[in-house]
Amino acid sequence: MTIENFTPIVTSMGGGFFMGVILGYFIKKIIKILMFITGGIVALLLYLQHQQIISVNIEKLEESSMFIFTSIASSNDKVSQIGDTTYLGIPLTASMTAGFTVGVMKG
Repeated sequence: MTIENFTPIVTSMGGGFFMGVILGYFIKKIIKILMFITGGIVALLLYLQHQQIISVNIEKLEESSMFIFTSIASSNDKVSQIGDTTYLGIPLTASMTAGFTVGVMKG
């Protein structure tokens, strides 16, 4: 066993960890931005309804939100197709998972 035998494994582990950190950080920032925008829109709608400028149909809003949640839940099939990275090997998959976890925690 020489160092040349371990070079591809070490490279895939380091690169996978780095990409996982970047991906986790990016996803957490995007989720924070989307939650901020959604909260602002809901707060604006509630304020305008309180001032009796608009009237919000709660049933229609609930139907729309349920449609969004069911479409997100049904997209699990697409995610499972994307998530088939086992052919890349255990070192890359494990290091990407560890990097993703670190990225989400630090983001």
